Amino acid sequence: MESDPFLGHRVFVYGTLRRGFINNEATLAFRNGATFVAEGRVPGALYSVGWYPALVEGHPGEVIGEVWELSSPGLMDVLDEYEGLFDEGPPEYRREPRTVSTDQGPIEAWAYIYAYEVDEQQLIPSGDWADAFNTA
Repeated sequence: MESDPFLGHRVFVYGTLRRGFINNEATLAFRNGATFVAEGRVPGALYSVGWYPALVEGHPGEVIGEVWELSSPGLMDVLDEYEGLFDEGPPEYRREPRTVSTDQGPIEAWAYIYAYEVDEQQLIPSGDWADAFNTA
């Protein structure tokens, strides 16, 4: 059996995969196959594109999220599939390395960057997906 080149890699998650959010089997697979490292921030803006968020680069602000370390073989493939990287046509997201600012210092991690236009979508000014559900 081949070794998984992504074991030990870190992933920055900023939406439905974060702690406190319930999603589906991808969420369970992720949380059971990864270890929480730190809360963090990356440059960019966060938009709501329906029931899920979109990290968009080239906009002022920061996006709030979490860094997790992959400890289960095949988990990056599960995440790539969840984010639609294997869908037909141009994918909605692209996975790219990013530097995440954390209380532990900068951490290198993969992040899923939204690849479509968001002019018509809803900006989340705080950069925190949890705020998309707070209407107070």
